[in-house]
Amino acid sequence: MKLGIDVGGTNTDAVIVRNDGKLLSWSKHLTTNDIISGIELAAKEVLKEANIPPDQIKGIFLGTTHVLNALYHPVNLSKTALIRITKKPSLIEPALQWPENLKKYISKVYHFKSSYDYTGKIKEQSTPNQDEIEQLYHDIKKYGIESICLVGAYSPLYESEEREIRDRIKDSFPEIPITMSHEIGSTGFIERENATLLNAIISKVIRQAMIDLSTLFKKLSLECPCWLTQNDGSLMGIQEAIDYPILTIGSGVTNSIRGASILSGLDRCIVVDVGGSTIDIGKIQNGQPEVSIGSTSILDIDVNMRVPKMYSLPYGGGSLISIEEESVQIKETIASDIEQQGISWGGDTWTLTDSFLKVYPDSFSDEKITLKGLDKLSEDDCQKVIKTVTGEIKKKISKLQLSNEALPVVLVGGGSSLLVNRLFGKYQKVFHPAGFHICNAVGACFAPLSAQVDKVFWLRDKTKQEIIDEEREQLVQQLFLKGAKRDSIELVSIEEFPFDYMKGEVLRIRLKTLGELEFTSDGGDGVV
Repeated sequence: MKLGIDVGGTNTDAVIVRNDGKLLSWSKHLTTNDIISGIELAAKEVLKEANIPPDQIKGIFLGTTHVLNALYHPVNLSKTALIRITKKPSLIEPALQWPENLKKYISKVYHFKSSYDYTGKIKEQSTPNQDEIEQLYHDIKKYGIESICLVGAYSPLYESEEREIRDRIKDSFPEIPITMSHEIGSTGFIERENATLLNAIISKVIRQAMIDLSTLFKKLSLECPCWLTQNDGSLMGIQEAIDYPILTIGSGVTNSIRGASILSGLDRCIVVDVGGSTIDIGKIQNGQPEVSIGSTSILDIDVNMRVPKMYSLPYGGGSLISIEEESVQIKETIASDIEQQGISWGGDTWTLTDSFLKVYPDSFSDEKITLKGLDKLSEDDCQKVIKTVTGEIKKKISKLQLSNEALPVVLVGGGSSLLVNRLFGKYQKVFHPAGFHICNAVGACFAPLSAQVDKVFWLRDKTKQEIIDEEREQLVQQLFLKGAKRDSIELVSIEEFPFDYMKGEVLRIRLKTLGELEFTSDGGDGVV
């Protein structure tokens, strides 16, 4: 049996499912500030409801917005040193367009000279001399640097310089987290540097969360392996999550998208997840969440890493409503306190949910709802709110669909009942599956293992096909070691990106493999 947990901005959901997909129990609790106590409440409840001993749980699957929230509300982040490996010191300021509350965590910037250039020739060996390394060591101690970020200008072609400097630092500071850019991003220096810096800055947050989880699961007598879901909807082990926390920031959305696909039985659809704080719209293609390719952004910071291809509206069921100069204003959310403050629950705060319940009183089921206070709301104003919200959702849906597509829409999330029969006319296929309110936790339980490579290769000594065959075999071995069933491993995508100015010499290749997790008595990745 599997324990699936999804920690959202408003609620923490937990489910227990059998390997054949049968749902045995579910639980939903408000997400706590420390996330751990909320997880404990939800996990205890599903274990009790399913009436099974903890040793029957063979795997824990966790998705969390914890890392993303740490970036939105910076706290307990790591003081980070950035090391740039370039031919000449770059004049571009690091973190140029970052918010100041994140930028301040970049404590020191160093320039180490690279031995390489884009032609592949080494004119001189330029690894940092002992004086430069000693200065770095001195500063780590003096300024209390907690994390290191290594960014080589040519690392998509040559990763050896980043690895060599990493090894030298680890000799003297074996415990300090070091993020290398060739493992996070691909081409595009600024975007790759941004992604690598963000990963380094949040390293302390994820490590502490994993330690707290370890303590909790031991307390609950859950001794089974644990995996986290990542941005592309696949699984990563605990140590992998500690090394690459930036790859977990989109896990909530991909859990929701995958869960919607499983609950509806559709492998091609648009998913609309209505939460208390946001409405997220994504897409399933061939049973997998669609992922953005190329440059994207996190908190308006340009990065080049895989994230779910989706749109997020900055409001949900708990968002505050007002009408100003005949215009609808949707403001901050009170999602966690809606039962105390929302008008439909006897409070005096006008929320998005109240607007729908005023016009459609049967659209949301909750025994605590009274609806009496809704008399003071104008039905015309509430209709304006509904029209504004549904109009924005339709716009985002149309952006995810090709002009010749007519994909069905699956509504999930705790607030999705508000939209049933109100998003489209009767000719549009809209599904609202059973279990819609816990789809995130369900989706986490069925995430596959993945391995991928995105690198630039020289075509001097090997053909393109030889490179693809070698890399594919390495990916298959990676998945097998991660715990995938060998006969389930498949190459799901091959992409090639030629360089016009070096035609026939270099080629960027991106490969991705997926495989089903195989449960064994000693397999998987335990909680550290």
